[in-house]
Amino acid sequence: MKKQSNKKTYTASIKTAEKYLEAGDYTQAVVAYKTAIEKMPEKETGYVGLANTYLEQGDTSSAKIILKKGYLVTNSSKIQYMLNGIEDGSLLVNNLKETPKKETLQKSGELSFNQNFFQKLESFTYQDYEREYGGLPEIVKVKNGEVEVVHKNLSATCFYANTSEHGDVVDTKTDTPDKTGMPEKIVVDDISVLFKNFTGEITIDELQNICGSKVDIVNKKERSYVEFESGSALIRIESDENGTISSSTAWNEIILTNANKNRTAKKSVFSGIVLNAMTSEGVEAANISLEAQGDSSHSANIKTEMDGSFSIELEADTYNITISAEDYEEETFEFTIEENSNYSGEQFTISPSLASGSARIVLEWGDYPEDLDSYLIGTTDDGTEVDVSFHNDQCTKNGEVIAELDVDEMDGHGPETITLNNLNGTYRYLVDDFTESGKLQEYGATVKVYISGKSQPEVITIAPDAGVKNVWEVFELDHGKLNILNRAAVEDYE
Repeated sequence: MKKQSNKKTYTASIKTAEKYLEAGDYTQAVVAYKTAIEKMPEKETGYVGLANTYLEQGDTSSAKIILKKGYLVTNSSKIQYMLNGIEDGSLLVNNLKETPKKETLQKSGELSFNQNFFQKLESFTYQDYEREYGGLPEIVKVKNGEVEVVHKNLSATCFYANTSEHGDVVDTKTDTPDKTGMPEKIVVDDISVLFKNFTGEITIDELQNICGSKVDIVNKKERSYVEFESGSALIRIESDENGTISSSTAWNEIILTNANKNRTAKKSVFSGIVLNAMTSEGVEAANISLEAQGDSSHSANIKTEMDGSFSIELEADTYNITISAEDYEEETFEFTIEENSNYSGEQFTISPSLASGSARIVLEWGDYPEDLDSYLIGTTDDGTEVDVSFHNDQCTKNGEVIAELDVDEMDGHGPETITLNNLNGTYRYLVDDFTESGKLQEYGATVKVYISGKSQPEVITIAPDAGVKNVWEVFELDHGKLNILNRAAVEDYE
């Protein structure tokens, strides 16, 4: 009777999931497919359907994990075929990174490593990944002491394994990584997360220019790939025989050579980068003062490196972080360090000094949506129409710049910045999700408004009840007076 009940529930769940998937309700489709798998784990249909649902959302990592789970149980040739298809790219249906490219004039920077992401890879433990990219991850046991993990908001697969040197990285009783365990290998779904200003192709010469070490070309029977180092990470990415990377979904693996070596450290790693809001480049020799609110003995001072990066070990405490540099506005942030947690890849954006009668608007966000756009529209007192965005990155009159888009960031995080040189007018500022994901509210974004004469910027985040999908109406600026709107736009601004 129990078997008949399970079969009935399984069949009903599959039909329900298929209806939700066809309607585009991925959340409910995932729930229904998981119910089907729970009732009859020996059947392949639930795994295949759930994997397709993940692929429709661009979540390749979760698709691979559920298929691997299914293959271990069912030994299904269809599941194996899907896994092979994901590996060679033929089943990547709607990857979030494959967004339309802008056809209008835009500013772009030089190719470089995504230091924020690499800092995380070099120091994050399983507990840190859970905090940063979401708990309740998908986990598949490969064999005793080895698991593969995908976190909700990280488009990558993390490989954890016990070794002779570190036999407690994976808890073999629960088949989950220990909270202090670190993955020794990571495979990303899209290699653009590793680089800033990735355009879809990287030549061996371009890669060599940004590497501090030699880039090798390895030609093997199964594939050719380039191999190079960034910090303590050894990176391999599939290429042609000449070392040109030509696909964002190329085979890759990142070997973390120092993983698990410092697991007994009591202090937390705090690392990141300080960026120039107008150029998105690192600020060299910026002074960072970390004043502990709880125990003053935890306080410290450091300076950024040539590329704007920094790293320090800190005790658990809440810190007032004051960042200053010559010809920049001094700015103070608050940051809490919890015990046994690492905070890497943190981004702090500071603004060059403002001229009198001017303002600067800085937009920052996370990994997704990949490309947010700033729009400043309004009218000066003399009747000049102002409309600045990636469509039109500068507004001038009689040779003088009224407003300008300083940087158009298309690789996530920001900063994307507009400088307004004339406060004698009324302006409105909006943020548009160029990828039209419909999830701007869910992913979140932050806008900082610097106004000359004020010591600290106004910081605005999306209100929980704003109902923003693709367009966020942030504020109005009336002759230097800020009126925060923080709401969904009535209609998309183009």
